[in-house]
Amino acid sequence: MFAEAAEAALARGDPETARLASESYVGDLLPDSLYEDWSQPARDRLRLLNLAVLRQGRRWDRLLQSDPNDEEACREVMRVALSAGRQHTAVASYGRLRTSLRAELGIVPSAETDAVYDECTRSLATAESTFLGRQLEVLTVTSRLRLDSPSAATIVAVRGPAGIGKSAFCREVVAIAETEGWRAVAVAAAVSEGPYAVLIAAIDQIIATDPEALEAVGPRGRAVLAKLSPLVEAPTDLKMPVTRHQVIGAVRRLLTAASGVRGIVICVDDAHVADPATLEALFHLGAVSSAPILTVLSYRAPAAHGVLRDGVARAVRAGAAIGIDLEPLDQHEARALAASSGLVDCDDTVTELVGLAAGNPFFVLELVKSAAAGGELRIGCSPQDAIAARFTDLDDGATANLRRLALAGAHLDLASVLALTGTDEVEAFALLDAAISAGVLAVSGGGYRFTHELVRQSMVDEISPHRQVGVHRDAARRLEEVNGSPGLIAQHWLDGHRPDRAAPWLLSAAHASVDLAAFRDALAYLEPLLSHAPRHVDALLLRATCLEALGETGALRAYAEAARAASPTAAHEILARQALAQVKQGDPAGALRTLEGAVPVTVEGRLARALTLSGAAALGFGDPTRGTITASESRRLALSSADSASLVVASWANAAAAHARGELRGSVWIDLEETRDLPHLAVNVFDGQLCITQRLLYGSRPYADVIAFADSLGAEAQRIGAARGAAFARTIGGEAKMLAGRLDEAEIDLSAAEGLHHAIAATTGEAFSLQRRADVALYRGNDEDARAMLDDALAIAQDSEVGFHLFDRIYGARILAAHSPDAALVALDAAEAAVLGPAETCPGCRITFAVPAAIAAARAGDLDRALRYEQAATYLADVVMRLPAWFAALDEVRGHLRGAEGDLATSRARFRRAANVYRQAGQPLDAARCRNLATVRQPARAFPYEQRGPRSVG
Repeated sequence: MFAEAAEAALARGDPETARLASESYVGDLLPDSLYEDWSQPARDRLRLLNLAVLRQGRRWDRLLQSDPNDEEACREVMRVALSAGRQHTAVASYGRLRTSLRAELGIVPSAETDAVYDECTRSLATAESTFLGRQLEVLTVTSRLRLDSPSAATIVAVRGPAGIGKSAFCREVVAIAETEGWRAVAVAAAVSEGPYAVLIAAIDQIIATDPEALEAVGPRGRAVLAKLSPLVEAPTDLKMPVTRHQVIGAVRRLLTAASGVRGIVICVDDAHVADPATLEALFHLGAVSSAPILTVLSYRAPAAHGVLRDGVARAVRAGAAIGIDLEPLDQHEARALAASSGLVDCDDTVTELVGLAAGNPFFVLELVKSAAAGGELRIGCSPQDAIAARFTDLDDGATANLRRLALAGAHLDLASVLALTGTDEVEAFALLDAAISAGVLAVSGGGYRFTHELVRQSMVDEISPHRQVGVHRDAARRLEEVNGSPGLIAQHWLDGHRPDRAAPWLLSAAHASVDLAAFRDALAYLEPLLSHAPRHVDALLLRATCLEALGETGALRAYAEAARAASPTAAHEILARQALAQVKQGDPAGALRTLEGAVPVTVEGRLARALTLSGAAALGFGDPTRGTITASESRRLALSSADSASLVVASWANAAAAHARGELRGSVWIDLEETRDLPHLAVNVFDGQLCITQRLLYGSRPYADVIAFADSLGAEAQRIGAARGAAFARTIGGEAKMLAGRLDEAEIDLSAAEGLHHAIAATTGEAFSLQRRADVALYRGNDEDARAMLDDALAIAQDSEVGFHLFDRIYGARILAAHSPDAALVALDAAEAAVLGPAETCPGCRITFAVPAAIAAARAGDLDRALRYEQAATYLADVVMRLPAWFAALDEVRGHLRGAEGDLATSRARFRRAANVYRQAGQPLDAARCRNLATVRQPARAFPYEQRGPRSVG
């Protein structure tokens, strides 16, 4: 009997006896009753006994089969394979262990296991070419790495054609960075890897070597990172959908925690094929002052898509980018490279080689290899011929299989090699050996990659178009069998001219992208799906969702198109969502028309309808009584759904309806009482109505009344122990004192409010209080202090689930804190890229950005832009806010705009009018600013920039 034999063997401690005992283990006890609770204890006991005798008997291969996460067993299997000259068996074992640990435990192999892996791969490693030349470019990067300045560039754009040496240059940058005291993380982008693929690779590298860095990210940040990487365990659940700002904030905190003495360098090779979500995040990493983060992007300029081109251009305009265009090597450098690779410096041969390579380093090396192998350098011989010479020693079967792998993509693991070639492990290892020996493949991170994109493309070019179609289809089928990436499977079906088979995978990839707020990635998946099936309702609705999230005006047409394609019942649900989107985009009248006849029945649809009606009523459209009823309904639906995101929006609607009735203060008192014993609910409720409660300010009532209300609300909150209510009261009181010109008192209140919010982990309130403290600093003329506070506020806001109430305010204040018209325009550029769609902005907060944006554009002479923001500010002041101080702000905007147009008389009149309305609203500092501006007798751009403050309202 196995149990008795195993226990006896373990007692003796004898390996041979343990091996004999292990032979009597026949597998799981009672395999037909695996899910019966009564059988589990005995079964687990026998399993553990089996593992113990396998370990004692050093049956490492069987132990690893029984427990794929056993690192000791894996190391021993790798060592046995290495001693037998079977390096690929060792690499494959490591790859399986790494995959299993990541999927099941969320960890990576230990340093001890990695050391055995490194030993295995040394003999398989492809020698990197010697780095020669590029002295000026190297000096440029080295100078940046040695520069310790907050204004230093955060982006290095390395551009050049294929083979020009971008990858080698990136390796040199990494080496220099590490020498200079920077932490360096190098990753390579690949096609069809999914959203945030490059960031995920960087995250995994950092966690593998510095897991303690995760502690600095915070619970919510770790929960966000857990959405990206299985190596991160979520300590808490996210109660709302993840946003791109949360991803950016969490990644920045991780990078900051893992940085070296000087900072951290993220080097991305082949950035032209990186996914849009990754690139957007990389360009925003430097938006907050922290440990320096330098992003190096290596790419082919003609292949760069819009996100990459626009991001680099924006960074260049901001003075935050260094552009490095790698040119062909000159003759001296090319000859030196050839000599370093072993070519005897025979003038005729080298001269011909240099001429054929045309200064392209990769082609120089390929031609050197061809010559060294006895290949003939002849007139008409091309570098492509030299690349093809790599394949001459491969048999037809190996070449055919490598072509399959070349079509599959750049990065491969053993599972994909087996699936795509249809070989067993023995055949696959022989293929990999031959490919590595020929310089076609190289070992990389537990898997394999082509040594160069030109090598991969050369193999692809050898496959005739009609055969490529068949190979793609076969690859798609095989990847389906091994649960490959949906995006990669879809791409193979598309390349195989089978969009029908690609459709479900495209939809799956799009949904996965939306779950990570990677909306541009999702749209890229939906485009070919809808080209094939233009009335695919799920795809049409998802496209509308993405367009709305990005703030695109085409979202409304997309919703309408989805409704037309849907069944009558589903159309009602879609029209409710379209109507709500119209309210958010500033068309409440159109929203009410869209909603006519729509009777949604789902909770989501009914909530959208209720929010539309209450929101429109709050904006002065529709019946206020009906708005109150529907606001109450939306709150009831949100509470019943237990959905935090819905509750936040419903709280906004409830407060908006109360404001429309003139009962906002009473509504705040009711919220205070109702949430006194429900702290988390209180946070959602007060966060949701943040922008509505701002209507207590800006001249709606005398500021003395607002301060008295805040004091009484705060006293009651303290009496009943309502921490969020107390923090809110301190904030609104501090704001009122600030706008009334009582800056010292305001600073005291807002500092206290910041601390109160921090103590209860109310990040929205904390970021808001800090932004308001920055406003106080701006009123005092302490711009540098204000900028530092705004950096901190943005970092906190990116951890918030209600960032859409914060980003307009923070980025608007950053524009005001700029030190010159040009700097303000740079801040405006950054804001326009950072604040998109309803997840990042809201109608009630947008004016805090539109006013500074219009003024900045006017002062910088960008009149078209200034007019666009003036039109937005007009709607927001006249329709959304309808408060005296915002009418004054609109006059101030028009004063700047008329001045920029050269109409100084009208400009001064507008400023005088603004000053008068500010004074009547009780905001003396804003009134004083506009009186000063009314005395200036110069065009707007010539205004002394110091005269911009005290700040504009917001």
